[in-house]
Amino acid sequence: MLLKRFEAKTLPKALELVRGECGENALVVETRPTRTGFLVVAARPEPAPAATPPRPRDQAGATPLLSRWTRGFQPLADHATDFGLSATVLRAVERALLGTRVELSRPGDPALPQLAARVLAALVHTAPEVEDATAARFRTLALVGPTGVGKTTTLAKLAGRARARGERIAIITLDTYRVAAVEQLRAFADLMDVPFAVAFTATDLRRLLHEHRVCDRVFVDTTGRSPRDRDAMPVLEGTLRAGGCAALLCLAAGTRARDCDAVFAAYEPLGVDAVCLTKWDETVAPGEALAAVVERGLPLSHLGIGQEVPADLLVASAEQIACAAFACEPTAVQP
Repeated sequence: MLLKRFEAKTLPKALELVRGECGENALVVETRPTRTGFLVVAARPEPAPAATPPRPRDQAGATPLLSRWTRGFQPLADHATDFGLSATVLRAVERALLGTRVELSRPGDPALPQLAARVLAALVHTAPEVEDATAARFRTLALVGPTGVGKTTTLAKLAGRARARGERIAIITLDTYRVAAVEQLRAFADLMDVPFAVAFTATDLRRLLHEHRVCDRVFVDTTGRSPRDRDAMPVLEGTLRAGGCAALLCLAAGTRARDCDAVFAAYEPLGVDAVCLTKWDETVAPGEALAAVVERGLPLSHLGIGQEVPADLLVASAEQIACAAFACEPTAVQP
């Protein structure tokens, strides 16, 4: 598999270069912003293996169902499918493996699980800089997402971790809709001894951000809305743009693929900067939500694994997530 680099001022232009050079079915391995635009690393898809002759019909005249995967990849694909990964992501992994020396014609190659995990890890983009106080892009961070996904709890975890690192922080809430939402966040802020304020309008948010301009980080809570509430999205978009906020989309890890499509379609106008998969501990198939993030090329910042503040929040590790999907051990212990 020959990887190529494509650079352009915008991501759509970079992807257009990829399609022109590697075709519509190109395997995109990495996308990231640069100082001058965007960089995309991609490869031309490997030719598919020769089709196997059809199996003979059984005595009832039916043709047995053929697997969609190569025999060597089948056990990994079965586990990853139970994990929730989409066929689109698994096909990308298998195509990449066809360009390597691992044995795919029969199961049992000991190198296959680790290599498959490495390929998947390359597709999972992460955003550890969400917790980097020096990253100006995430200095003012707004947590957005549907109702009930744990935005307020995730904000408290992020704020608590920043406070523990010695950062000067402030908390602002736009959520005046949900009952007791303001009191809940005020209690978190009082516990951490940090400034807290309520913004009712975009003007309020700009004023409060100016008042807290000396803080290292400002966390902004927002009202949870149904993806079908199209009227609320333009108001939220205008408010966050007025404050120059980065948007961290909180999405429950157990969200089904079709519902993920609706959420991303609704929140796309906000310009999602990163995704946090919450309630990872409450599902046995987080792969559907994970695949939705991967297929859109969005960076994954954190996994929410419980209610404890601030402990139950993990910085996303592409290697560990990929190993979980393919049921193999990480090659090295992650910090």
